[in-house]
Amino acid sequence: MNTKNLLALTLLATSLTLNATVAQHTNIITKQQNSSISSKLATILHKRGLDEDKAIEISKNFIDENEELFSLMMHNLINSSSYTQKEVLNQLSMMALQRKNIDLTSYSSLVSLAHSMSKRTLGSETLKNLEAIATKNMLLAKIFV
Repeated sequence: MNTKNLLALTLLATSLTLNATVAQHTNIITKQQNSSISSKLATILHKRGLDEDKAIEISKNFIDENEELFSLMMHNLINSSSYTQKEVLNQLSMMALQRKNIDLTSYSSLVSLAHSMSKRTLGSETLKNLEAIATKNMLLAKIFV
């Protein structure tokens, strides 16, 4: 076999391998997009009776520009507190429906969110925890700017 044929076979094998890898990567990205925060909020709003298109529009307007940053901040809230993702998403969907904004870098916004989820007075431990979450989220926001 001459070098020309060997080179052609190598290129063919490489392109076939890369095509499969690119296809897998595209599938992963699609799955991630389908499970994004805005799509989860839209699903909750749709289940509550909103038209699907309107639910998507409301959730995208609520999240605003940087969904990745919002997702990381929400991840901080869920992992650093006793609230579940379902509880947070339900409360955020209510806020989105009412066209309220949330600033996950703001201590007062986090306190308001936590209070509306727990429906009771927050303890000093919870307040300190929310202050730490707000600080972490503020640092994240500075990194993403």
